[in-house]
Amino acid sequence: MLEKSESPKGIRTLQRAIDILNCFHADEPELTLTEIANKIELAKSTTTRLLATLELNHFVEKDPVTSKYRLGRKLYFIGHVAGQSIELRSVAEATMKRLRNQTKETVNLYVLDGAHRTCIQQYESTQSVKHMVSIGQKLPLTIGAGGKVLLAHQSKEFIEQVMEEQPVKKNKTDLKEELNIITEDKYAISVDEREAGSSAASSPIYDINGKVVAALSVSGPSSRFKPQELPELKTSLVAAAMEISNYLGYPFNKAAEH
Repeated sequence: MLEKSESPKGIRTLQRAIDILNCFHADEPELTLTEIANKIELAKSTTTRLLATLELNHFVEKDPVTSKYRLGRKLYFIGHVAGQSIELRSVAEATMKRLRNQTKETVNLYVLDGAHRTCIQQYESTQSVKHMVSIGQKLPLTIGAGGKVLLAHQSKEFIEQVMEEQPVKKNKTDLKEELNIITEDKYAISVDEREAGSSAASSPIYDINGKVVAALSVSGPSSRFKPQELPELKTSLVAAAMEISNYLGYPFNKAAEH
């Protein structure tokens, strides 16, 4: 009976400690006791006791000069272990399947592979006529929606080198302008670029550091799939890419800005 009566209190205390940790984010890396107490709507005395336990276990640290709190090094070590255990394909699986069912077209996941891109996961269109690529196949970065999304977020030197070595649909000036638009819109389309008769749309996936680590793509036959005529596709695709990004630790507040 004692365990039953104590359990809810223990869970409540744990939730309050989690609430404290959730107070910190990129825009507010340091907070005072008052600010934390106000955020979690607890008395300062209770908040102080919780912070003392978190500090003892290195989940938070207190600046001796400003008396402000910040996240502790223990969370960094735990986050590092968690980051190593996160596998992009498994994280993206449910979202990709849902997007495939929603669009009824093939959904691909591309990652940078040297100066090319490689498809590491694919969920086929539910329709008999479909567009597909081979898992593990290296593809150019300069043509195709997925390739352009990955290329747009690389260094200027890398982009210049790739444009020298790989085919360009129109000309380098037009491609550079398109890449600039892609970084702003978080969205790219291609029609009959890599293959005649196929079209695609793509959006970037970010990791916890805001780095683009993959491109989520929807593709299909141009006769049926016209991304330039489907404004709702951009909304669905960008939202799906951001959902996967959030699973990888990309901050929700940053995702909202996009």
